[in-house]
Amino acid sequence: MAADDFEDDFQEETVFSDNEPATEEQELATGSKRKDIPDLEDQPKKKKKKQPKKKKISSNPFDTIEIWKENTKIQAAYLIDRQKIALPKLSEVELEEQQLPEFAIVNNEKFKQEHILDALPNYVKFGVAGHKKLLKKPTVSASPVALVVTHSAIRAVDLARGLKSFESAKIAKLFAKHFKIEEQVNFLEREPIHIGVGTPNRLQVLVDQGHLNLDHLELVIIDTEKNAKKFNIFDIQDVRADLFNFLGSHISYLMKENRTKIGLF
Repeated sequence: MAADDFEDDFQEETVFSDNEPATEEQELATGSKRKDIPDLEDQPKKKKKKQPKKKKISSNPFDTIEIWKENTKIQAAYLIDRQKIALPKLSEVELEEQQLPEFAIVNNEKFKQEHILDALPNYVKFGVAGHKKLLKKPTVSASPVALVVTHSAIRAVDLARGLKSFESAKIAKLFAKHFKIEEQVNFLEREPIHIGVGTPNRLQVLVDQGHLNLDHLELVIIDTEKNAKKFNIFDIQDVRADLFNFLGSHISYLMKENRTKIGLF
């Protein structure tokens, strides 16, 4: 067809190749400017929501029970379980040598009061066979009838305060932080005592160095109250290791000789 055959007002349509990008002038001519396609790499990445960590559910039933409520059979098994966890390097023979026998555990089922601080004096009386001796003036220095063992100095202060209803009883505060060991040694040499309240490590040191005598010891009360983090003395690694070292080296043989009992309060 000849060019003359086109009508005067005919405009030739611009055609773009699929393989060649149109120039800006060509896009304007056709009124078909392409929209910019955003670069995916420039897009901000959406942050994945952090999934809350699931709490591990312990398969050990002893991790969740209130041990002071249980009978002596369960308490004895509990003490063996906690001892193995606290002292993992001991052999089976060593663990057995240091075990705390069931027959020397105070039967809490017969103690009818609530598990509160105000009940502690009566629990001491409940566990000490001839508790009237606590009302008499002690005659032997550094040789308590009862020991109360707890996980921290702060808790020990509360327990010592809770025992003040023993008006005539002499109570020794045997824990670190508040008192230097030299002060405690001087006190023990000077004052006969009925009851000692302390933490495992300090008690161990005082006994090892010969400043605390256990010849008249009838009762060891282990405070099972939980701290702010919901851990008791058997849950805190450093403290429970000290506790079972003390019990194994100085209390276990007294229990086996039926001279001393343990009460979980």
